[in-house]
Amino acid sequence: MEKSLTRYIWSNTRLQQIWILTVVAASMIPYFLSFDLPKQIVNGPIQGTGFEGEGATQTFMRIQYNLPYFGKVMFFEGLQLTRFQMLMALSLVFLLLVVINGLFKLYINTYKGRLGERMLRRIRFELIDRVLRFPPAQFKRVKSAEIATMIKDEVEPMGGFTGDAFVQPALLGGQAITALVFIILQNFWLGMIAAGIVAVQGVVIPRMRKKLLDLGRQRQLTARELSGRVGEIVDGIGTIHGNDTSNYERADIAARLGLIFSIRYDLYQWKFLVKFINNFLAQVTPFLFYSIGGVLALQGAFGHWTAGCGHQCLQGFAGSIEGTH
Repeated sequence: MEKSLTRYIWSNTRLQQIWILTVVAASMIPYFLSFDLPKQIVNGPIQGTGFEGEGATQTFMRIQYNLPYFGKVMFFEGLQLTRFQMLMALSLVFLLLVVINGLFKLYINTYKGRLGERMLRRIRFELIDRVLRFPPAQFKRVKSAEIATMIKDEVEPMGGFTGDAFVQPALLGGQAITALVFIILQNFWLGMIAAGIVAVQGVVIPRMRKKLLDLGRQRQLTARELSGRVGEIVDGIGTIHGNDTSNYERADIAARLGLIFSIRYDLYQWKFLVKFINNFLAQVTPFLFYSIGGVLALQGAFGHWTAGCGHQCLQGFAGSIEGTH
């Protein structure tokens, strides 16, 4: 079998991965619009920008582009709406974007789940196929419980990884980049601060996760050995009773359980330490935005953006950069 799991997944699901990555790329458009729309709602109909006069109206949904060789082309002149009508129209558009983003997530997650289960079925079948090719002498060195554990339990996480191998980094990374681009468009220096926090996370968290992955492999190996040892005890229970070696078996199992406990405890400590540092770095970004962006807003250098959509944008950005790790 292919030694690299990522290459194995790509070679067997190339077309499906390309399709779902295309869907992920398309989902970034309404995701970006959902950041910009709250700003329009707050700055426009709520605070009255552009509606200073009595009975003033603004154009809604005008579609006009400057095309090469054609110049300015008007596809739709738009509708003239009052302040109240504009508020309702923009609010309905925001609700529509929420529904569209939710449907994108529903489709992507469902597709990932189906893709992962198909790949899991393929992996398990190929493993059984390899077992059937082993010579009889090989089974004298490998316990049946260990093989069953590998095929049934140890490959189970590969199903979830198959769906997430390419889609999850693209989805969460794309959301983080989209939010970062939107922040930079509002204020360049705040965008650079956010980019700096992402760079720190990109360097610190992966290095800490190496220790986490090593502990995970140790836990898997010790659990497999325990499963094989238990199977050996069950198969040889008559011999154990006949030679009165029950206490020896108990001592051996106790030592194995103690080792597993030690590995799992270290794993949990390291896992939640990584999570604590990652969450802290993720929350530093909103802290800097609220403090620095608030000062700029009080000085009038940041407009109404912070009040309008800063909170939503920060939530999406922090969630995305946390999820990518």
